[in-house]
Amino acid sequence: MPALFTLDFDLTADVAVSIGMVVAEVFILTQIVPRTGPAPPLTRMIIGTSALLGSSGVLMALLGAFLQPDLSSYTIVLMMFNFMMLVPPGLWFISLIVFEDRVVQRTDWFWPVAITAMATSAELLMGLFFTVAGGSALDVPTVLTGTLTSAWFLWSMAAAMVALLLWVPLRRAVRDPLLGLAAAGVVAPFVPVDPPVGALLMGAVMAVTVLEAFQLVRTGRGAGVGRVLNLVVGAFLAMNLAGVAIALDPNSLVPTLAFGTIMAVTMAVEFLFLVREGLARYGNAPPPRALAPVVVGAGTARAPASARP
Repeated sequence: MPALFTLDFDLTADVAVSIGMVVAEVFILTQIVPRTGPAPPLTRMIIGTSALLGSSGVLMALLGAFLQPDLSSYTIVLMMFNFMMLVPPGLWFISLIVFEDRVVQRTDWFWPVAITAMATSAELLMGLFFTVAGGSALDVPTVLTGTLTSAWFLWSMAAAMVALLLWVPLRRAVRDPLLGLAAAGVVAPFVPVDPPVGALLMGAVMAVTVLEAFQLVRTGRGAGVGRVLNLVVGAFLAMNLAGVAIALDPNSLVPTLAFGTIMAVTMAVEFLFLVREGLARYGNAPPPRALAPVVVGAGTARAPASARP
């Protein structure tokens, strides 16, 4: 049975770097997705996404340094740190000239998808690093399974989603079920390690989520909760079915890989939804339709009362 964490004092610096990157990612996300104010400019998207890309590069360099610890690999790590510190501001300065004061469009899917892809990639690389560093066998199925069910991947994704759920103004009927889904990411790493304990924790999270939704409906504050709750319960059902498969065949990688894949897809979709909601609130609204004049007499036109100052 795999361990939830493999403690290795040789990885102390890597742990500190990884935790710092999670904190930095949350900060970047709160800067990319504004809580109030006008639509975010494209220049902000560029500096934020390039910083997320730089964090992925640092994690890849750390993995290379772990697999081949020599002067060249450590030099690459330092170079990637330099990239993370210098390239995003440089791209931001260039974008000021190219894009000037353009802002994100309400209907634009490019930036939500790009932000989600880069953030998820960084978290996957974090899970990959600690899976390999924890002594996992270096075959593709084992490493992929360990990465997708790693606490480093799932907990860092959950931390970013909770931060977005608290940052992006959402109706409670939408936020509470999604908080339950983020909580599932917190308990998910326990499922492959100890299926009975994982099933108990997952059942508790699902029960609290559903009961909270019923409470919202009972008190009249649950408008729109049904659509969100149906998707959340569907995700919970898929997780539980995969968890049952793990309990029935704990020595096989297939059900564990299926469980990890379900968790990764679920959390990436929720992340995309939150970023999209946050950016759509401040995107450019369509221009107001012109109001036709109202004819009040021969040769006289007057604007409707709603259009008068």
